[in-house]
Amino acid sequence: MSTSPITNETSLKNRPGLRWTLIGVWVVVVAFTAMVLGTVLSPQFADFQNTSISRALLEIPALLQFVIEYGIDLLLIFGFSVIGVVLIVRRSDDWFAIFTSLFLVTFGVRVTNLANTIAVMPGYERSGGLILAMGDIGIVLFSMLFPNGKFVPRWMKFIVPLLVITMLGIYIFPNAPFFWNTMGRNGYLLATTGWYLVGILSAVYRYFRNATLAQKQQIRWAFIGTMGPFAWFLIFQVLLGSFLTFEDSIPLAAGLQLVSRLAGIFMFLMLPLFITISIASARLFDIDLLINRSLVYGILTVGLGLTFALALGLISIVFKNLHRSDQSFMVATIFSVAAGALFQPARKKLQRFVDSFFYHIKIDYQKTPAEIRAESPTIITGTTLSSYHDLKLIGRGGMAEVYSATSPKNRSVAVKVLKAELAAEEQFRKRFMREAQVVSGLEHPNIVQVLDFGDENGAYYIVMELLSGPDLNALLKQEKRLTLSQTVGVLSGVADALDYAHGQGLVHRDIKPSNVMLDSSTIPARSVLTDFGIAKITGAHTRITNTGMLGTFDYIAPEQIQASAEVDGRADMYALGVMTYQMLTGTLPFERPNTGALLLAHLNAPPPDARESLHELPRSTARAIQQAMAKKPADRFSTASQFISALEVV
Repeated sequence: MSTSPITNETSLKNRPGLRWTLIGVWVVVVAFTAMVLGTVLSPQFADFQNTSISRALLEIPALLQFVIEYGIDLLLIFGFSVIGVVLIVRRSDDWFAIFTSLFLVTFGVRVTNLANTIAVMPGYERSGGLILAMGDIGIVLFSMLFPNGKFVPRWMKFIVPLLVITMLGIYIFPNAPFFWNTMGRNGYLLATTGWYLVGILSAVYRYFRNATLAQKQQIRWAFIGTMGPFAWFLIFQVLLGSFLTFEDSIPLAAGLQLVSRLAGIFMFLMLPLFITISIASARLFDIDLLINRSLVYGILTVGLGLTFALALGLISIVFKNLHRSDQSFMVATIFSVAAGALFQPARKKLQRFVDSFFYHIKIDYQKTPAEIRAESPTIITGTTLSSYHDLKLIGRGGMAEVYSATSPKNRSVAVKVLKAELAAEEQFRKRFMREAQVVSGLEHPNIVQVLDFGDENGAYYIVMELLSGPDLNALLKQEKRLTLSQTVGVLSGVADALDYAHGQGLVHRDIKPSNVMLDSSTIPARSVLTDFGIAKITGAHTRITNTGMLGTFDYIAPEQIQASAEVDGRADMYALGVMTYQMLTGTLPFERPNTGALLLAHLNAPPPDARESLHELPRSTARAIQQAMAKKPADRFSTASQFISALEVV
């Protein structure tokens, strides 16, 4: 894997000795942390039912008690550690990636109640304290070094020894007066919060005095992430811990603990979430955005489950204090039924929020359009429709069926009929007839000719010229890939059709091989562009263009994913570039295991070089395809004909 330009200065590819030393340090620290946790957890689990929280939660089932007590800590450790592991696996050749990975792992343990409990357990003070110290040192150093591994200003590196001495001093000397658990709240807050502020101020200084535009974007994401744990610390440790006491109210104290733990799930996990968004969005360490997104879904889904569990615990406490009789089983049953009904919708809304807010995916790709679900036949029961007869089925799509037929003038034609299930829905009837109106107004040899359209007894139809050849998709399945001259020959007509349509104020929005017919009645075969069902009229504001079908995802342009109502002809240019890549190499440029991953690739992954799959392809051709697939519309060709001309330049 090539080193990102952002991380060249932190690369260890030419320093194998240092690289393996740092990997060894990473392994030792992680193994030590896991060993301490494992050693302490076993007796903790054995004594679980005798803990104070078990009594406070008043006979909630033991499994729920276990989830509340340890589930949140394990979720936090998982959320931080799994991203740290991804970093070390993907970029063990970069010292800053190794450091970031180690920081995430140790800080993820440091913020748990379990780590704080271990640090005051007799015999484990130093082991637990070392984990706390590594976590605090890590987050301060990360704030100073992110995103390029350099101290800004440079003299900040001279205070690092003081940072290390301070943190080790307050955490690993249990008998000293400055030990964190005996030095007093004010002294401890001064020592820790002061260093946190040093790290934050260092990042602020870098942002305003030294960072590039790309680095500023990264720092903003990371800064938002660090604010989660910092805000939790201020709210629940400083403010509530200093000004509120619940000595006379055990239920309120337990309630505050539940709220604190619940808030901690999201506020602490903001840190790895936003750090990895920052890393992935700028391709720092070459980390794929999909990794972060998948982890976000998993972590938030588990967090949502724990939220329901915590809510059940809180409701049970309140209910028990209102009613002297033990009704915890009834409460658990009612709440479980309600939670079961609400969990899946809540998870989907959470996922849509993540897609929209973090990744700018504005289309709901999880919602299967009605026309794809429709499997019912059309309303046609015989071989005649209106004045057209001898109907024979020749093709079937998600929205319509296509028949060959004979017109009143004995001309062979194609009749496209909207499926019966969709014909019952107004939006699809309007969309279907709108396609007929749009295409009937176009006169171009490379755009399918519409001869007639209408409806009869509930059957909506469009009559078009009958093309004698296959579509481009069928040709690609047969030939696997085409030569450059064949590709240019096919696409020249498509490009002419697109330039004409764009000149008429139309954006096709669904360019793909199955929408390009090859009319073999001419020599050479005429390329004919079809299916303007989701075409957009430039400047028009109509709900028919926003029915959820916004282009086939294999070919969809980034701007269609982000803002489907704000596209122009350059979206067709992007799809044309994708189709060209497929025609020449036999594969799609972005092949991903699921739709979400595919959309993220269109949004963030750089256009691949076609020469990696087809070495004999001219460099100029590969560059032309990449330009057509540029993420920003302004960087693409202004017309399809310009793109075709660039493909032929050697």
